[in-house]
Amino acid sequence: MFLPSKTCTLRLTVSKLYFILSDKVANGGVSMWCELCQGNFFDEFQMEGVAAEHNEIYLELVPENLARALKTAQSAKAVKIKLTNKHCPCLRVAVELPSLSSSSRIVTHDIPVGVIPRRLWNDFREPSVPDFDLRAFKFGRHESEET
Repeated sequence: MFLPSKTCTLRLTVSKLYFILSDKVANGGVSMWCELCQGNFFDEFQMEGVAAEHNEIYLELVPENLARALKTAQSAKAVKIKLTNKHCPCLRVAVELPSLSSSSRIVTHDIPVGVIPRRLWNDFREPSVPDFDLRAFKFGRHESEET
């Protein structure tokens, strides 16, 4: 199942999360590759991929839906994100919010996702980037100009 609208790919590995946007550059599209270490975002992270030798998951999602769900998590006590498959594949974002009473409120967002089959994973490999020659120059005034 592939989703309509502007989508991106979320690649999950044991140690990293990748957000990949790969529109056709020839048609004026934009490509983006964002790599995040999961340890910077999660106290606990459990992931089980397709198989031991392919311990990854590739999902297609609408980034605005994920952003909307995570926006409710700004003041959260805890956030759990889980891949579920009740009626269709979804990322379930459960946000535990503080409450004035002793019990917490839990807000749940189900974000529809498309699970990308393994045969298409090579379409989402890290792009090759040429070595850049970056130089910094300091421009100053000559001593004769200071008077």
